[in-house]
Amino acid sequence: MSCDLTFGDFIELEEGEIKGRLALNFYSDVLNIDELWENSSLSANFLSTFWGNFFPKKDLKSGRTRKELQEEIRYICGELLGNAVKFSYEPDCMAEICLYLHEQELRFYVKNSVNPDNIQELQNLINKILTEDTNELFLEQMEKNADSGDESGVGLLTLINDYGVTLAWKFHTNESGFHMVTTLARLPITWDKNR
Repeated sequence: MSCDLTFGDFIELEEGEIKGRLALNFYSDVLNIDELWENSSLSANFLSTFWGNFFPKKDLKSGRTRKELQEEIRYICGELLGNAVKFSYEPDCMAEICLYLHEQELRFYVKNSVNPDNIQELQNLINKILTEDTNELFLEQMEKNADSGDESGVGLLTLINDYGVTLAWKFHTNESGFHMVTTLARLPITWDKNR
């Protein structure tokens, strides 16, 4: 695996003017996956409530209200954190989420460890998401889920199709030698700086 391999339009954390930043790190060697999953949902609620305070209650240029924007942020955080917790591989390096408010978008950076044996499969899935029609992929996955009784595999596609999110990924190795992936989700936001 290349040390720094990117998919999509990945923007490094330090690029651009930052209007606000909030980061949460998840680490636990005593909680099981179900407890961590529940905590990721609580964290998504906290993050959406926190970020909602940055926006006016109504009359956003985009037409969204603060409550609508908070719901979008909650859903995006929930999906990204849920995946990070579910697929995290190293117990010493669970997951991290950083949200950065830029001039016209909110950027979600979610980093987690990844099993080296699953990297190629994940990269193949990413290529498919970036190169194929995401509406068709969503319908195909829903049909598979109906046949199998499963409910997974549609979260990232929902972010793209329903929320207008742009996704990118960066694979790298951290200082401890763990294989890591950072998912970048960019939510377009127009807001009145003079509110």
